Amino acid sequence: MADLRVYRIPWSTNVDRIAMAAAHKDLAVEWEDVDPDDRRPVRELSGQDLVPVAVDPQDGTVVSDSPRILRWIEERWPAPSLWPADPGDAALADVFCHRFNEVWKGPPNRIAALLGPVDFELDRLSAHDRRAVDDDAARMRRWLARFEERLAEHDHLGGDAFGICDVTAYPFLRFGRQAPAADDADPFHRVLHEHGRFDDASHPRLTAWVARVAQRPGAPR
Repeated sequence: MADLRVYRIPWSTNVDRIAMAAAHKDLAVEWEDVDPDDRRPVRELSGQDLVPVAVDPQDGTVVSDSPRILRWIEERWPAPSLWPADPGDAALADVFCHRFNEVWKGPPNRIAALLGPVDFELDRLSAHDRRAVDDDAARMRRWLARFEERLAEHDHLGGDAFGICDVTAYPFLRFGRQAPAADDADPFHRVLHEHGRFDDASHPRLTAWVARVAQRPGAPR
């Protein structure tokens, strides 16, 4: 029997987080693919439409929302840990993850909402909306410097060891180095690539971090 069952849709960055965490802990995952245009299985199971949704096959526990699932996995299978052992460092990791989810993801989500489908033309936006896109794109570029700074003394975003900060950020930041796959139609990923792009000349430590984490089991490439 699998350790957990996870409902997913193609190319979901939040699902990628769960895949990385499960691989880190060597968990067996039974993946349930859901049609993005028909999310009734997810809704019937969890009362909402978003993936991932995780299920414990043994007791039927259902958990939705990737940060909650990651915490649940850590509590259910504590070793090897995703959080630092030191309580202070663990608290700082929680602050990083909360800020990433609640603040950093705001600009690309807003840009994607304005642009709509992948083939949407920027010049169809109003002058007000174009300024909003430009402002959020500038925020994304400025924040790349903060990630570069975090890697000045350590190999990972949360310290010397791979952990929850890397799992939280990598599925998103990797698009700064990699274009979305040809069949990935999510406009959010296009925004991450077009407005969050970086290279070895501008952000050498961040570039090296992406390459390093990409080699880990479960990491999307």
